[in-house]
Order: sequence, then C-alpha cells, then structure tokens
Amino acid sequence: MKSRTATSRTKAPAPRRAPQEDARSELVIDFERYVPTVLSSLVAKLRANANAFFPQAYGVSLAEWRVLSFLREHEPASAYDIWTNAQLDKAVVSRETTSLKNKGLIELTPVRGSARNRTEIRLTADGVALLDRSLDEILRRHSNLTAGLDAKALDAFFRVVDHIEQRISHMADQSGDSVPAHAPVKRIAKRRPPSGA
Repeated sequence: MKSRTATSRTKAPAPRRAPQEDARSELVIDFERYVPTVLSSLVAKLRANANAFFPQAYGVSLAEWRVLSFLREHEPASAYDIWTNAQLDKAVVSRETTSLKNKGLIELTPVRGSARNRTEIRLTADGVALLDRSLDEILRRHSNLTAGLDAKALDAFFRVVDHIEQRISHMADQSGDSVPAHAPVKRIAKRRPPSGA
C-alpha cells in the first residue's frame, strides 16, 4: 500500500483559477507602458533639450546641425538626398538649407545640364569648422545620456528599436483575442455606473 506521502507526490496539482475581475474596476490603457506614447514622450524631451542646446552653443538649430552632419558624410548632396536619407521633412530641409546658406555654412551649386535644375550642396570651411568644434561636446552629451548602460545593453536597445520599427506596418494586423501578459493595461476604479443602471 502506498504511503500518503507518495500518493501526494504523484497527484496532479489543481489548476489555478484566474483571479476574478473586481466589479468596481475597469481596464484602461497604461500609458506609462504603452510603447508609442513612451517613445513619443522620449523623443519630445530629447528634441526640446537639443533645441535649447544647439542655438546657444553653436548658433544653429538641431535640424541645421543634422543637415551639416549629413553633408559631412555624403557631400555633395541634393536637398532630395538629405530629406530622403536623413529622416528630415522636405519643408524642414528647404528651410534649413536656406538658413545655413545665409549663415555661410553651406554653398549651393547648380548642376549644369540637370533636367530638374538640380543643386549640389556642400559644406563651406566654416561649416566644417563648426562640426569639428561640436564633435567632442556631442560625444560628451551622448556619453552622459547613456551613462550606466554598457555596450551589451546598448546593442539590445538598438535591436529593440529596430524590431519595433519593423513592426509598425503590422500594427493593424488581426491577432488573437487574448490579452498578453505584458499588455499595457491597468485597472482603475470605475468612474461611471454600468450602462442601463
């Protein structure tokens, strides 16, 4: 005859019951864990910080510095090259290139024989000097921003960002009815009576 202990060891555990929903609560989006909102808020804060920094330190806007940095690597380039490859809006590129030309930081040269009056954009010596002056400070700011994260953590961060970017086009896909455990939801006290009450 098997002992009580042996029997209890072989007995399958009873299935867990799902916790019952509190009738006084309701499910809402937790925007502190909703990825689009978290990323949008982060970008807005970074942009505000940079927009305060660049004009004061170097006399250019963040967008102007982005144009200059793109040209440093890819000049000569057209306005089309910049706004399609530097993730900048077409109108922003048009406005900032005009401003940079007026500041003497870039030069625009018409391409002879171009069917669409194409213009090549290059850095001037002053534009190159500004980028050279800013390099160490930009690296210091980036180092301060990522302090506490090692190379492995940063690699993981960039993989996550790349994954999310690839998944944007799938946001409207049909999926199962079950809510995943990591869904950005929380329960709050009901603020209105049930319909029909």
